[in-house]
Amino acid sequence: MAKVLIVEWDTVDAEVLWNEMRRAGHQPVAAFSVERANLMIEQDRPDAILLRWKLPDASGLSLLNDLRTRTATSRVPVIVLGEPDADEEECIRALEAGADDYVRRPFGIREVVARVQVVLRPVPHPQVRRRACVDALTMDFDARRVLARTGAAGEQIELRMAPTCYRLLRLFVENPYEVLSRKDIIQHVWFGAAVKDGIVDVYIKSLREALEPLRKTLVIETVRGAGFRLATAAPADAAHAAGAPAQLAMAAAVQQQAVPQTLHQTSPQVASAPMLRRSARRRAATGERARTAGAARQPTLVSDLGAAVEKIQHLQTLLQRKTEENRVLRAAVESGKASLRYTSIRQKNKR
Repeated sequence: MAKVLIVEWDTVDAEVLWNEMRRAGHQPVAAFSVERANLMIEQDRPDAILLRWKLPDASGLSLLNDLRTRTATSRVPVIVLGEPDADEEECIRALEAGADDYVRRPFGIREVVARVQVVLRPVPHPQVRRRACVDALTMDFDARRVLARTGAAGEQIELRMAPTCYRLLRLFVENPYEVLSRKDIIQHVWFGAAVKDGIVDVYIKSLREALEPLRKTLVIETVRGAGFRLATAAPADAAHAAGAPAQLAMAAAVQQQAVPQTLHQTSPQVASAPMLRRSARRRAATGERARTAGAARQPTLVSDLGAAVEKIQHLQTLLQRKTEENRVLRAAVESGKASLRYTSIRQKNKR
């Protein structure tokens, strides 16, 4: 008798499968969601799982991937029950994700029972731990551990990672030095779920922070317009880049020391002391004029809103005062013209 977990959201199909497993001599249990299935897997430890492709709260493929990443459930037989409109691509994805078998709907109940009997046959598995190494990084898939060799003596430390970061790092480690697009990452890490491309950048940043102890040996490079790539760091290039500013500064200093000597050697007679003094005074005067003009052209910056309001009010007051002065001056001029005209008329009358 084997304990068979049926993960099926359709209650009618789940009841039919449950009855047939019972008649075949097995002990069936049923779950209608991925959350409930995870709980029952932890409690009951089933010997085989019948897993539907589409479930109400998540994809059956995501549950399958989680089962294969856990040490306790990495060898549990899983038969995926496909959808009626499924194509060959769905079957291939299920088998590549770690399914032991795939059955497309509509299926025969006796066929499903026979396939369960096949996957329950005892098969000897060699005790070989599944590991992958890239430079100083080692991933133990059976123990679900990430180990980093940080010192010259070969000591290793364990890096703590969230489940999504772990799946993302596993994808990079299984495909080192290859450019992975955002579409590829979503397909393998989120199992093709409808997520935005920006979420990939968020988890890439988190993964880079988790790999901080290995920054001298491994980096996740951003390939512009293509995606991301796990590659080894180049210490020689980094040292060269760090030393470049110092080399440029040294070259500039040497050039500054060489220019006066060359000037003195090539034209000792032309560059006499009076000429040099006049040239220096002209350069100083030109520089002072340029600085004065630049300062005059610079606008007045006001960083505070209250100060800006006071400045505007002050300018309005000055404008009103100037307007009033112009009006008084204009009135005085007009009155002066009128008195001159009156005086000239009186003189003409006297004559």
